[in-house]
Amino acid sequence: MDDEFEYDIAFSIRAGKDLKNIRRYLSEKISESTAKKVLNRIFLALETLRKHPERYPLEPLLKDYGNYRVIQKGSYKVFYEFTGQEIIVVRVIHARRNLGRILGKFKP
Repeated sequence: MDDEFEYDIAFSIRAGKDLKNIRRYLSEKISESTAKKVLNRIFLALETLRKHPERYPLEPLLKDYGNYRVIQKGSYKVFYEFTGQEIIVVRVIHARRNLGRILGKFKP
């Protein structure tokens, strides 16, 4: 693989809503500054995927659906699929939520 090649990153509508809700919640409950820091950490982790999309572990709860992986950043888990051509962020969920129930409803 060419070291200069970078994969595109796309966001599902659901992931976009997740990020918007995280920002709103943290801004209201803690501070705008904290919200920005948390989202910045998530986006920095995602940027590393452009060159190394399979650097994070497979997500066992989604193994039957494809090449789904998970990034743990602070209190949040970022679920993404690497299709071979692009990276698609599908959900961003607080780690204390019932991931089995949420991901059990997953439909690719």
